[in-house]
Amino acid sequence: MNVQQLDMFYRFCQCKSVSKVARDLNLKQPTVSFHLKKLRDSVGITLYEQKGEEIVLTSAGAMLHQYAEKILRLVSETERVMKDYQSFNRGELRIGASTIPANYVLPPICSRFFSRRPNVQITLHVHSAPTIKKMVKEKEVDFGVISTQPMKDSLLVEKEIVSDNLVFVVSYSHEYAILDKLTRHDIEKVPIYIHSSGSTREMINEWAEKEKLSLNIRMELTSIEAIKKMVSIGGGGAILSKRAVQEEAQQNVLALHSLPDLAHNRSISLIYHYDRPISPLMQEFITDIFREV
Repeated sequence: MNVQQLDMFYRFCQCKSVSKVARDLNLKQPTVSFHLKKLRDSVGITLYEQKGEEIVLTSAGAMLHQYAEKILRLVSETERVMKDYQSFNRGELRIGASTIPANYVLPPICSRFFSRRPNVQITLHVHSAPTIKKMVKEKEVDFGVISTQPMKDSLLVEKEIVSDNLVFVVSYSHEYAILDKLTRHDIEKVPIYIHSSGSTREMINEWAEKEKLSLNIRMELTSIEAIKKMVSIGGGGAILSKRAVQEEAQQNVLALHSLPDLAHNRSISLIYHYDRPISPLMQEFITDIFREV
């Protein structure tokens, strides 16, 4: 059994056609058939059966298909890391990020990184924090940067980068803007624009339930930028990540208040798979994150 045979078998399982595998690999059909037979002989078990015009994997074949996918992914990852070592100015980084770090933390870091490494290709996948965790665990990305509460996962290494507190936001012209702090009653009176889903919404719901607050939700939105716009021109308030509203606060567009009795235990964290090899490019980018945030 070798990688070439596993590659052919994996492709064959995907399309169930020797001729298509041969075309994809620019080989002759007898060559592919020969390698599939050698693989079957090496394991000593029937891997698939012909039933009429249909090819059906045996239970052993289905299991080998799963392992072949993992092995081929690991081989591809190894080749990519070795290329990073061969040429430090070239390579690829696959990064996963939740909304807050993707929009308000990573852009300037990426910009400065590109100024040093213009030939490096970065792919940024932006999803919810749970989705990014899943992608990191399945090694679909090299590492993730997410806004989350502390977690325990045996497959993940987590390193806190910076705190990511939630704040209550109103327009700078709102009557609450000049207050030193808000009370629970103040917050309950204000119509709120709120994110419809995600880790921030979950944290807000948990806080409101714990404090027995009745939030006056005016509108649910899926965009943080849209929420900020609605607050700035439409009155009302919002509960958002402090990172997401720093620019508007500096420009006196929005006023920020801390939330009463909210435990500030959320942070922006780096996560990666515990057995992920750290390439030079990955290490350089991670160093930039911790130095610049």
